[in-house]
Amino acid sequence: MLGLLALASLVLPMVAAPPAAAAPSDFLYVANTADGTVSVINTTNDTVGATPITVGTNPTWVAIVPNGTKAYVTNNGSNNVSVINTANNTVSATITVGTAPQGVAVTPDGTKAYVANSGDGTLSVINTATDTVSTTINVGNTPIGVAVTPNGAKAYVANLNAGTVSVIDTAADTVSSTITVGTNPASVAVTPNGAKAYVTNNGSNNVSVINTTTDAVSSTITVGTAPRGVAVTRNGAKAYVTNFGSNNVSVINTTTDAVSSTITTNIGTGPNDVVTTADGDKAYVTNFTTNNVSVIDTTTDTASATLLTVGGGPAGAAPSPDQGDMVTTFQVTATGGLTIAVPASATLSGVAPGGTATGQLGNVTVTDERSLADASWVATASLTDPFTTPGGSPITGSAVTYTPGAAINPVNGPFTAGTAGTLASARTAFSKTSGSGDNSVEWNPTVDVAVPASAVAGTYTGTVTHSVA
Repeated sequence: MLGLLALASLVLPMVAAPPAAAAPSDFLYVANTADGTVSVINTTNDTVGATPITVGTNPTWVAIVPNGTKAYVTNNGSNNVSVINTANNTVSATITVGTAPQGVAVTPDGTKAYVANSGDGTLSVINTATDTVSTTINVGNTPIGVAVTPNGAKAYVANLNAGTVSVIDTAADTVSSTITVGTNPASVAVTPNGAKAYVTNNGSNNVSVINTTTDAVSSTITVGTAPRGVAVTRNGAKAYVTNFGSNNVSVINTTTDAVSSTITTNIGTGPNDVVTTADGDKAYVTNFTTNNVSVIDTTTDTASATLLTVGGGPAGAAPSPDQGDMVTTFQVTATGGLTIAVPASATLSGVAPGGTATGQLGNVTVTDERSLADASWVATASLTDPFTTPGGSPITGSAVTYTPGAAINPVNGPFTAGTAGTLASARTAFSKTSGSGDNSVEWNPTVDVAVPASAVAGTYTGTVTHSVA
């Protein structure tokens, strides 16, 4: 653990500018200071990945680019930044920055990452396209936390041992003003509308509220002991503050800038950083001393009884950013209905009285172009006109056996053939009882006619009718 008495070496949390719109957050990256690793939490089901990612020495803060492809991790002990490829969770680059880097924040357009170097009073500006440092900005004594406004115009840097916040003009990458706040400012979070910046003052147990239009402190809010992390919900209604010394979380109503509640149950020891998911439903608190993460329901402001175990000394964290998901629709239109097609005629084998005339009718085809979610149908066969010849007695369906046979050229089944039997009444030839969408099938039925011994000679003609519904 880094020394707590020497404030210059405090490992303090940082929260980047909150997402601007609702999109589900899938993962949370947690920097484990004591282990030199980053744990990955699935925020859908709140499970911790089996294998942490090895980075530099004393990783402290994390920031993720807006498209979610990279995570930047500051390594306080090795004076560099690890770049994680989030597609495979491997380190793709290592960038040398200033001394004892802590806070990191990425601009909304994803082109720059600002790194606060607490050991030399500077801010490294990383070009995220090349993953190289493009410039270095001198700020106050012991810069710790940094946050960028939603419009990308300004960055606010908390200078721990100066009791100030440096305001960066991100177009010029220069300090445009310096704001006096409380004692030992640690972290900064900007509201989604960009109107306010909340700064935790670790030494004076309060939060300074900055009006970002005037860059002046508009109010001061008393919170718990040794506040460190701060995060604002996506809708801007609440700010969550982790109180490292009193082991609780203060909830600030951002309309009144007053503490509305304090969460004490199921918060671990040494709550350090806090971040909210892009959809605003949850807040995650890293508990530095107990090596776990608390999960807060932002609707009820209660923490889950299940704490998520991560690596040693979890400090900063960052959730998957809002991806700007767009709901896209298109229409699928049915091209037709449910039809059945049969050959015009068929001829069975010749037979003597008392024998059996037999033969196949040719392919019967059912085509279903209704595009239904439940594409069920039943095709039946019946003898609608008995077999007759001039001067002879009719041969009815009870003497006629219908055998469907196997499916031919089936498309998007399954299909079920009916059983063989007489056409004394209509019987199932083929059916589809499950599945969806367009489909089709053919079969070539066999018809056997038992000719009575009393039959007279002649050509017998009957009508076999197929239907589907």
